[in-house]
Amino acid sequence: MSRKSELEEYFTPVQPRVESRFSENAMREIHEGRAQYAPPSKAAPQRAQRYRRPVQPQPVEDADEEAEDEEEADVKPRKKKHRFLRFLLKLVFFVLLLAALAGGSLLLLAKMPRSTQPIGTRKDGCATILLAGTDMGGERTDTIMLLFLDTEEQTMRLLSIPRDTMVNRDNPVPKINGAYGANGSGAKGMDALMGYTADLIGYRPDGYMLIDLACFEELVDAMGGVTYDVPMDMQYEDPVQDLVIDLRQGRQHLNGEQSMWLVRFRSGYAAADLERVNVQRDFLSAAMKQWVSVWKLPRLPFAAKLVWENTTSDLDLLEMAWIAKAVVLCRGHLENDTLPGYGDMVNGGSYYIESIYDAAALLDARYNPYQTAIVADSLHPYGR
Repeated sequence: MSRKSELEEYFTPVQPRVESRFSENAMREIHEGRAQYAPPSKAAPQRAQRYRRPVQPQPVEDADEEAEDEEEADVKPRKKKHRFLRFLLKLVFFVLLLAALAGGSLLLLAKMPRSTQPIGTRKDGCATILLAGTDMGGERTDTIMLLFLDTEEQTMRLLSIPRDTMVNRDNPVPKINGAYGANGSGAKGMDALMGYTADLIGYRPDGYMLIDLACFEELVDAMGGVTYDVPMDMQYEDPVQDLVIDLRQGRQHLNGEQSMWLVRFRSGYAAADLERVNVQRDFLSAAMKQWVSVWKLPRLPFAAKLVWENTTSDLDLLEMAWIAKAVVLCRGHLENDTLPGYGDMVNGGSYYIESIYDAAALLDARYNPYQTAIVADSLHPYGR
């Protein structure tokens, strides 16, 4: 063999290994036509082996890597399953964003309600709204509360006025809950109720909202219910009103109908109407805390429409927006009080009599939207 052939043999590029009964050199000689069909020389391959380029080792997948590949294969379809969930989350975010933009535009234009009969210079950011709810007949306002809002201090308070509170002894039935129906109901009835309330608190509230209790059930359902700790077992039947109340004591999630049972029940309380007033107030406080949440935003447009269509009020839309803004600023935290007084029998009837000195002190400290002080002489519970 010539030196050139020998060098060519030594520097022959490495070919992929092929399993065969012939050696590598023998296969080459067969290909080049030089095969002599003799046993291949062992020296040549050994010498050539010294000059072969090292073969790049191929990675070998171990059991752990194979397991990782299997896990990756499992994750891919799982990602596909979550695509719809991600779409829903994006959709919810988009709806919340639109609601926030629309609500934000309205809140920028919001204006604070103001009474047309002020008693002095007003405190900044303070307003009061009379809230009332009629019974099933629609003639009596069995729920009467004064809402005090202070956006400067970010405080919100609710003063309950018992329905049996005596107001004007010249009336045949001088109880405040009868003032609405006795004066023609509707806007006229509420105007009269505002006047009687002014006698009790020393000033005329900045506005009123009379909410139909039929709307109350729908409103609670529209906002997803309220979680509340029912103070006692409540069972009551009244065929005349087609009313059946059946609630068990304990913390539970109430729907609209159950919430109505709760705020109407009073026969089982030792203090009767006074205890019902406390429960109504506590329930409203719990509802406001639970409903002032970003997750409740998608429900608000329908709830607002429901309230607007079932409310008699002297407030316009921008004043309503100010109230909503104030409630949000207060984060739904509500402080509660009851008009100071005591129960007494007058001419054979059961009444709640205002304690004017205690009432004046409470009203001036916690429910006065004016810089002018409220004193006992400011209160005229039996008319002027």
